[in-house]
Amino acid sequence: MKLRLKFWIPFILLLIFLYIFHFRFQENFANSEYYLDNSLQDFQDANQSVNRRTQRCNAYFQKNSFCQWDENLNKCVCKYQKDDVKYSFPSPSNCCNRQCSLLSKEQCLSKNDQSPLQYYCNIGGVCMPRDATIRENRISANNCGTDILNNQLLLPFITKEECERSADVCDIYNQPNLSETEKKKGCLADVRCGYCTNKNNIGKCIGGTASGPNDLQKYYYCQPSRVRDGYEYMYGDHATALNVSQTTMRKGATLDL
Repeated sequence: MKLRLKFWIPFILLLIFLYIFHFRFQENFANSEYYLDNSLQDFQDANQSVNRRTQRCNAYFQKNSFCQWDENLNKCVCKYQKDDVKYSFPSPSNCCNRQCSLLSKEQCLSKNDQSPLQYYCNIGGVCMPRDATIRENRISANNCGTDILNNQLLLPFITKEECERSADVCDIYNQPNLSETEKKKGCLADVRCGYCTNKNNIGKCIGGTASGPNDLQKYYYCQPSRVRDGYEYMYGDHATALNVSQTTMRKGATLDL
């Protein structure tokens, strides 16, 4: 009996040790960047799920999480920057040392992070100034959001003049205070513009013709007359409007005679 007991005690202790080890480290492993398959969406999903059960911030994210103004969402959110990657990823709100969602645009960037420098963003055809940060571990905050049609980072402009030179005539229909219906209606009424929606049915007015976007390399998903990967390109019925205008002009000329 004593021999059997001596045999089972080390085995039981080993099982207890393995259980504690697994419970303690399984979450960190499951949410580490090495576990992901280089997918940005997977990385963002992992960020959002960190320690959700305990509402504690994983130390992996806590060190470099900070409040950043999100130009796409038009609100202050908690973000995370990985080492020297100049791109910020969504971070759980409890990983920032401030409650970002309650902060205004002016309060979002911490006073300790601000520099005398400013940059400019094209927001609905208007070049707006933004406070910049020069802290290396938060440098990714200096951006103008992402393009909803290709997910590319919108880089800031150093000067207002540079920003204004790059503006497109169709940008005025992308003002953040307009609804999707208002943006689409104004855009399709302009002969210089086309309207493209992404797979989430969020649209953007871009320079284009009936043949497609002016910059097809940039907006290659926006193909006219067909839906590609959930993207759809539309162009206004300007031919009908032109025919009506020409008919009206001919009638006026006849009356003058």
